[in-house]
Amino acid sequence: MKLMILALAALLWGCAPDPAPPASSPPAPEQAAPAPVATGPAISAAWVRQVPPAARMTAGYLSIFNPGPEALVIVGAESPSFGSIEVHGTVMVDGVARMRHQESVTVPAGETVRFEPGGLHLMLMQPVNGVPSSGSIELALLLEDGERLEFLAPVGQPGG
Repeated sequence: MKLMILALAALLWGCAPDPAPPASSPPAPEQAAPAPVATGPAISAAWVRQVPPAARMTAGYLSIFNPGPEALVIVGAESPSFGSIEVHGTVMVDGVARMRHQESVTVPAGETVRFEPGGLHLMLMQPVNGVPSSGSIELALLLEDGERLEFLAPVGQPGG
């Protein structure tokens, strides 16, 4: 029972929005979408939430820009470091934030979609050798057309 409560707490903590920075901290600079000169989709601002050593899952965040003339459809994600990754969205139900599995996420032509705390995110589950507490994690977004978009996501807060 204690393990189930710990797992639920880690799951909710990993998907919760980040607390507001202290009033004395300067605001974080806005991350601009990559310029549309790229020939293919561009992933930026990727990071994975650092969690306590006993956690069995964490969350991943990123921005994806689609410079092409057609929409991109993300249908999944994978990593050699995790046995399962799901795309989730956070929705409010009766004043309570709840995660919902997303079968797909569409990135319209010429637009950026952000995976961020309190919204869309990747749930990284079933770690192969425990959830990394530092370094970078190899990830890949899987597109409906069979393409894989591979990238590295550092562990820890963005810019930290």
